[in-house]
Amino acid sequence: MITSPHAPDVAALRAWLEDMIKAAKLVELVLAVIALVTRMRDINTELTKRLTHFQRKRPRSETLERLERQLVLPGLGQPVARRRAKDEPGPGRQKLSRKGRHPGRGKFPAHAERIQVFNPVPPALRVCPVCGSEMTTVGHSMCEILELVPARLVVIQRMDERVACPHDDAIVSAPTPPEIVERGKLGPTLIVEAVADKFLEHTPIERQCERWARAGFEIAPQTLGRSVATEIDLLTPIAKEIHEQTRAPGLLGTDATGIPVLDPSTTEGIRSGAMTCWTNARWVSFFYTPSADTKSVRDFLGKDLCRIVQCDGTAITNCIERAGGKRPGCWGHGRRRLVDAARGGDSLALDGLKKIARLFEVEKASLVAGDNAEARQQRRAEHSQPVIDELRTWVDENRAIIPPKTPLGRGLGYLHRQWQRLILFLGDGNIELTNNRRERELRRLVQGRKNWLFTWLDLGGERTAATLTIVASCIAHDINPRAYLHCVTKLILDGWSQSRLRDLLPDRILGSHPELYVGDLDGLPEAVAPPALPDHP
Repeated sequence: MITSPHAPDVAALRAWLEDMIKAAKLVELVLAVIALVTRMRDINTELTKRLTHFQRKRPRSETLERLERQLVLPGLGQPVARRRAKDEPGPGRQKLSRKGRHPGRGKFPAHAERIQVFNPVPPALRVCPVCGSEMTTVGHSMCEILELVPARLVVIQRMDERVACPHDDAIVSAPTPPEIVERGKLGPTLIVEAVADKFLEHTPIERQCERWARAGFEIAPQTLGRSVATEIDLLTPIAKEIHEQTRAPGLLGTDATGIPVLDPSTTEGIRSGAMTCWTNARWVSFFYTPSADTKSVRDFLGKDLCRIVQCDGTAITNCIERAGGKRPGCWGHGRRRLVDAARGGDSLALDGLKKIARLFEVEKASLVAGDNAEARQQRRAEHSQPVIDELRTWVDENRAIIPPKTPLGRGLGYLHRQWQRLILFLGDGNIELTNNRRERELRRLVQGRKNWLFTWLDLGGERTAATLTIVASCIAHDINPRAYLHCVTKLILDGWSQSRLRDLLPDRILGSHPELYVGDLDGLPEAVAPPALPDHP
């Protein structure tokens, strides 16, 4: 090297060039300069790549507009015109005022409990300032405020009655009410809340015990943990019923992620298990297996492998195609490698992203229009098919000139290999464009995994899967999952028949417990709609 490519010494470089010219060493001069420029180019490329990635831990946005703005960085391309915001004035337009367009304070759900608190006029103000007589009530103006009733622990002293016959020695005691943990020290409500806090709010058991310790109650993590495990075992039959509904006929989707498992029998004491998420309409099932392989797919689906299952390009679901089924691809994964290339400064990758963006625009228009499966398929044939043809030509042309090991080359290779799966959505309006829903469902596990870190043996993984199955299916059915856990636990403890577990699933329980519904009341069937609130004076 003539000088350091990181901090070049210009004076030393000038002196060296003059010496090489005087010695007529033109070949060595040219080679050295080219080597220096090449090294500086590589360093600049690496620094630019780090800059565009922003070096942040949170997921980076993959929106097309943000990628276009990143390419404005020096040396990465020509500036791209920024889209105007909705209220930003353009040529010949005046900025619109927001005055008079505010929608006002949002209304609270009609099914929420209302507690009336009267705010009386103070005695000093009840005297008429005109005549001095006492004024009477003529009405009230109502203002609704959302408030929280703080949680607190109490000790329930259950007084079990004993009766005795006055004529002989016969004594009878009141039967013990059903409990989650027989002869346990923790009540059902506390245990259910602990389950909800762990899998809804991602609060580890140890952290919950610390919270109660600050309130003056020492609860051993082992005691609360065993109680939570017993509650999950009580609810596992409901999770199995949800698995059956997920396996029913319909469009399936799946994705998987890892879960750390504590296992003293292993060398390092910890190994990795696999958590697979399956969806079918509003049913969501989490299925734990010790490893992510084809066996995990067969264990969940059984012998019925000839299905339509949307997933990414993983090889563990190839058994579905070998059995005669179909595996629609994910355009979210198809564009992801092009996003990485665009972040690295490749403007050609941005061209491909713009073409793929037109497919998402068609899907958005279909959603806004409320298309059914048949109408969506017709819309795709009219608007998406030309984009697919254009994109196929673009992929073929660039694969011949782009090195396969580059970021763009890897993106083109993925599109080429998965092409037949990626275009299956054109022939069926029920197939989604992406597999993003499964990734969103898995986020519940990933967020919890960052807090409670691991599970205990395979049994802990199965319990985690059972709880997430119930919680995710409740949310998909617009049911309050915390309230649902309390409701079904009480019903099961009160002796609900195992042959009627199907009636406890989220799609049927609203018939007897409409208060669990938290969605839009217009979407709730009239037969299970909550009663209207009475009018108060």
